Amino acid sequence: MKTALVEAEKGRYQTYTNPMVGAVIVKENQLIGLGHHAAFGKEHAEINAFNNVVQQEKIKGAIMFVTLEPCSHFGKTPPCCREIVRRGIKEIYIAQKDPNPLVAGQGIAYLEKHGVRVHVGILAAAAQKLNRFYNFFYLHDYPFITLKTAQTLDGRISLTASHRTYLTDELVFNDVQQLRADYQAILVGSGTILADNPLLTVRMMNLKYPPVRIIIDRRGRLINTYKVINNDAPTWIFTENMKMSQYFTNSEVEIFFKKKWTLKEVMQRLAQAKIQSVLVEGGARMQDAFLERGLFQELLVYQTNQLAGGNSLAAFQSKRSPQKLLDLKIVERRQVGNASRLWLRR
Repeated sequence: MKTALVEAEKGRYQTYTNPMVGAVIVKENQLIGLGHHAAFGKEHAEINAFNNVVQQEKIKGAIMFVTLEPCSHFGKTPPCCREIVRRGIKEIYIAQKDPNPLVAGQGIAYLEKHGVRVHVGILAAAAQKLNRFYNFFYLHDYPFITLKTAQTLDGRISLTASHRTYLTDELVFNDVQQLRADYQAILVGSGTILADNPLLTVRMMNLKYPPVRIIIDRRGRLINTYKVINNDAPTWIFTENMKMSQYFTNSEVEIFFKKKWTLKEVMQRLAQAKIQSVLVEGGARMQDAFLERGLFQELLVYQTNQLAGGNSLAAFQSKRSPQKLLDLKIVERRQVGNASRLWLRR
């Protein structure tokens, strides 16, 4: 199963809304085939594992290890569980059940009904971690939300509110680029666009499905000359200004108008669009809004060994936040460039 998990990892950044999956076929204690789900819409891991077996006659009576329950429905590809039965696999070890309601135990039931011995839960925690966004989305029908910030030792994100202060170095920049590639959406407020004019793209790799750029622009302050208005990735603007659709007639921008948007409603709209994960990058007010509403699962902090002091802008400054301590669990702490990267979970 460890080999299957390593194989599954090869599909990172390519499977889009599909999970990363790896499969291994073993016959008489010898590995005879392995495969992974390489890209959205392409063959699943089990099929690729079958196709990679050199001596096809050895498949009958073999054992399969797969990181996720085989699918049981017709989607972009036929059901894998049927192919497993047809090929004569006698026993299968599955790391975790698929929470997607289109599968949700039906693949396991089909295999058992057709005489395949099924074992579930081998290295389940590792498999769940591999697809934590996918699992969370189908268990809660809601996107997995990560808040990201960079701050000084005294918790400041900028020397002034009107101009950005660059705290981190190129190594942190590259780390954030790779981080972005893992998410299906990047979210900021219009203030970040006005102050920084960012691209909000992944510039280290060519992704077929780049993260959707989500901008909360309630008042409709953006114009189509900002860098984020391009064809590099889809841009969705949530606004309460009904005239915004007149400003952006180009196809790469989609306007979502409502008289009053709440952040929860925005997230629900993203869930309807099958957006499984959202990286909230800023700014300070936007981070505060998510924090005080409890709309996040993880917090990622890049902390530098700098002091800002004075009237510099605090990372978390909302006076409306509940007057109580929020205990978070440290998932990981490591040095990245000139910052200590602290990953925390609720």
